[in-house]
Amino acid sequence: MKKQATPSEDSAVQSTGLSSVSLSLPSSYDENIIGKAALSLEDEAVSVSWVKTKYGWDIQWVFTSPAPIKALAKLISKHSGDPFKESNFVVEDIPETNWLEASYLQFPPFEIKDFFIFGSHFDGKPPKGKIPLQIDAATAFGSGEHGTTRGCLEALLHLHSTGLKPKAILDMGAGSGILGIAAYKLWKKPVLAVDIDKEATRVACHHRKINHVPSGDKGMVCATGDGYAARRVKAKDKGFDLIIANILAGPLVLMAEDLSKNLAKDGITILSGLLVEQEKEVLKAHKSAGLSVVKRITHGEWRTLILSK
Repeated sequence: MKKQATPSEDSAVQSTGLSSVSLSLPSSYDENIIGKAALSLEDEAVSVSWVKTKYGWDIQWVFTSPAPIKALAKLISKHSGDPFKESNFVVEDIPETNWLEASYLQFPPFEIKDFFIFGSHFDGKPPKGKIPLQIDAATAFGSGEHGTTRGCLEALLHLHSTGLKPKAILDMGAGSGILGIAAYKLWKKPVLAVDIDKEATRVACHHRKINHVPSGDKGMVCATGDGYAARRVKAKDKGFDLIIANILAGPLVLMAEDLSKNLAKDGITILSGLLVEQEKEVLKAHKSAGLSVVKRITHGEWRTLILSK
């Protein structure tokens, strides 16, 4: 049962000790403001997500109960410049269930330019002319809503529009596998999706299957490994024509030399997971490794970079 800014009083329902907090805002709000507002209590939240639909912005937090609604209202008011009260938030105790799925179901399918992204609960047909990407509700590894993933998908579409024809693609830090799957659907060329997390590899493999992407050397291979030291990466003597790395600024800096070594001559890389303010540090490391900037894509405070060798 949903209600305004008070924890559930239904003691008959076994709770997880978590609360879901939702806030809907008009589409007129700037994305940068939405991002700052959503992340205002990031350190205290179990998870944060936001998405823009045709009806406006939907922001959702998951907190350990009780949710800090008063503090949240104060911070949202500060970032938006508009007054918000505790009654503006919808709070729901999360029962013992697949709460990731329950959370995901609150968001409708959405589009990122030519891509149509939807969950397993969607029973309609993707719009004609759109590239479908199904991301199962039960995963916590990224669905395309975040500015970093969105930036990468837009970067892939941009590169495809320029006539880029990669023969081998690497999705480093693959997570859900959404970027590797998107790359395969654009070029129909081999993709290696690598993640250090075994669960992420399992999820990426699951998504490969439900998106009807073939496995093996001519399709998409999902592998667990430690970055560029992964066995399958090291086995690629000629390197990769396209490397996608949507991780964090720190690892991007540390892996810059290894990325360059594994990038084929005239190869292209997409870097994301960095804040605008972290670009200088990330670029310095990659310029030192022989790469140069081709394009920048910005979503709120998040930056995606396209670099060439």
